[in-house]
Amino acid sequence: MSQAPFPAWRPSAVGRAALATLSHRMQTACPPGAPSLHLRRADQWHVTLCFIGHEIGAAVMPALLDAFSDAAARIPPHAWSVERLAYWPQSGAVVALPHPCPALQALCDATRDAVRRSGIVPAQATTRPHVTLAYLDTGLAPQSWLDPIDCAVEPLAVDGFELLFNPGGRYDALAAWPLTGTSLPSPPHQAALF
Repeated sequence: MSQAPFPAWRPSAVGRAALATLSHRMQTACPPGAPSLHLRRADQWHVTLCFIGHEIGAAVMPALLDAFSDAAARIPPHAWSVERLAYWPQSGAVVALPHPCPALQALCDATRDAVRRSGIVPAQATTRPHVTLAYLDTGLAPQSWLDPIDCAVEPLAVDGFELLFNPGGRYDALAAWPLTGTSLPSPPHQAALF
């Protein structure tokens, strides 16, 4: 468990109900004799928007909070839908992956840029937003039983994000921002060199 703060989106009650339906389908589909699923609780479900790192000095916290406020003002509320479940052997995570969602990726990028603007080098950008629903052992063969699971659930509304902190077994919000943008930022454009 990390005790470093990180920006994240957490589902509303409606979103948690949709993910609970998906979690139930996953549990039902798990074949006899398959490795044990270690389910995450609904209050643990989130999308990490950017991995900041472990050392955040108190001196940079006001700048970071201001930068996150600016990021929230640039991204509009949106929704994403689950495309499929996947097993990641390196971490053992069973994750819900979204259909391509430019707004969700833009939110990840905006929080990464906010971290940079506050003078912190982010530990890792999020390029595959996801919600971890469960864990299996690490290093297993592909879990093909996940492939046919019906992932059609209610779209998950994203109308804000939080700065979360894990003091052990739960996530506490240090701050929260509603999304108030009216359109997505334009993608970066590089001028022609010749």
